[in-house]
Amino acid sequence: MAALIRAGYRNYLDIIVKNYDPRSDDLFLMSNIWQAIFVLMLYLYFVFILGPKIMKNRPPYKLVGIMRAYNLLQVILNCLLFTQAVKMGWIWKYKWICEPIDYSHDPVALTAVKSCWYYCMLKMFDFMDTVFIVLRKKDQQISFLHVYHHGGIFFGSWIITKYYPGGHATFIGFLNTIVHAIMYAYYFITVTWPEHKITWMKKSLTQLQMLQFFLIAIHAAVALILRENCKYSKFVASMCLIENFLMLLLFSDFYRKAYKKKQV
Repeated sequence: MAALIRAGYRNYLDIIVKNYDPRSDDLFLMSNIWQAIFVLMLYLYFVFILGPKIMKNRPPYKLVGIMRAYNLLQVILNCLLFTQAVKMGWIWKYKWICEPIDYSHDPVALTAVKSCWYYCMLKMFDFMDTVFIVLRKKDQQISFLHVYHHGGIFFGSWIITKYYPGGHATFIGFLNTIVHAIMYAYYFITVTWPEHKITWMKKSLTQLQMLQFFLIAIHAAVALILRENCKYSKFVASMCLIENFLMLLLFSDFYRKAYKKKQV
């Protein structure tokens, strides 16, 4: 048993620790993987155990003012991060077919690390979506898709920041931030002026998210298929392809159940 523990620890050091990118060590929650796992477990614990327990004998909170401020802040933060991605050259500088990672301490490379970290922190901030659902007792909204999407994108962005900060996969943040800015702008409108709710836009937002996953999957596939000599991690490109194809399937199933059946 002791030999198995030692072997497991050696593998942990060889596979997990030795491959860390040390440039992010001083950033919040980035010193080791257990911090990210702790945050993820805390999120799941609140969603499925603590939150329902707290709200069991309480009436749902309305949270109109808090949600209005939260949605507006999300719009601002996503727009700022999208602007940062544009400044770094995602439209005119980055290679769309294959963008390798710069692991140097060049100022541009360090900015890429910091930007990946900002995105990871923004995905942790997204957990508040679920917190509000629990506090408002909208239990029907806590689906597998919702929890998997929020938890998975946080942990995935942590992995990218800690091991592969920059390069090809940053297309995810470039695209996702502008999609989320539009999405939270819609949420802000519906909370602030519920009498002017734009009913068609909810369906269009789901279509936009599906398009996002499709484009990210295609972008990852390009690095795998079209550029055999691409100096970007095939593992990361594969994971991006699989994850976003899975999200496309899950969102397609949600779209079919939510909108197609209503038309019948």
